Amino acid sequence: MTTKQQVDWLTMAGWGMLLMPLLTMWHEIGGHAAACVLQGGKTAAVGAFYVQCEGLDRWPDALVAVAGVLVNVALSLGALLLWRRARDDHARLVLWLIWLGEAFVVVGYLCFSGVTGVGDLGTAPGGSLSWLPMARAWRMGEIVVGVLVYILLVRAGIRALNDMLGSGAQTRPARRRIAHSFYLASGLGAALVGLLNPVGWFITIMSAAASSLGGLAGFISVGFAARGPDAPKVFVIQRSWTVIAVGALTLLIFALILGPR
Repeated sequence: MTTKQQVDWLTMAGWGMLLMPLLTMWHEIGGHAAACVLQGGKTAAVGAFYVQCEGLDRWPDALVAVAGVLVNVALSLGALLLWRRARDDHARLVLWLIWLGEAFVVVGYLCFSGVTGVGDLGTAPGGSLSWLPMARAWRMGEIVVGVLVYILLVRAGIRALNDMLGSGAQTRPARRRIAHSFYLASGLGAALVGLLNPVGWFITIMSAAASSLGGLAGFISVGFAARGPDAPKVFVIQRSWTVIAVGALTLLIFALILGPR
């Protein structure tokens, strides 16, 4: 007897188109912009993948720089707790995408800033934390911590997906539709929106591509990890034109309003 597993790839792409803008705004506006305003600073510019804050001293400005990552951590932990309590297939899947995706983004920032020295956690000239002493030591620490935590997150993501889908080769199609469809929709959507940015290609590479195509790349490994004995569980995600339409509309609005800014 074959256990029913049905996952619609277009609905997963819809979730990618929906969550990428929402989670990006959570990082930029809920993190950077909120930290700027709450400390008495002025948001001189807010774009799809960046916030420019003015009027703050060194340490308050540093808090603005790391605030995006901090709210990512908070949302990831909150979604993880809710995922453990959820029972509905669709609810568990969306919460899994959020907690794992946000965690991937956090360690993606660590790795990116560690390697390049720029970005929210960068300590090289041009980085948000360039004034920190022992810049090379900071960068090495970011790389080591980022890589180690990334490996742990991939394993945790696989275990969590096993909890929903079961194990074995029979779960491979569902795994790939879930992880790879979401990854491609999120990453390509972010890259395309980033190309509209008037600041230039650097923003696309540093923020859009690095945080989405790079940061979420762990979903690729998760999608291929169909190991263990064949013990699939019933798991059904049917096509939802509502999710697809709302996702496409959200991505379009995000691109038109914040993309060119």
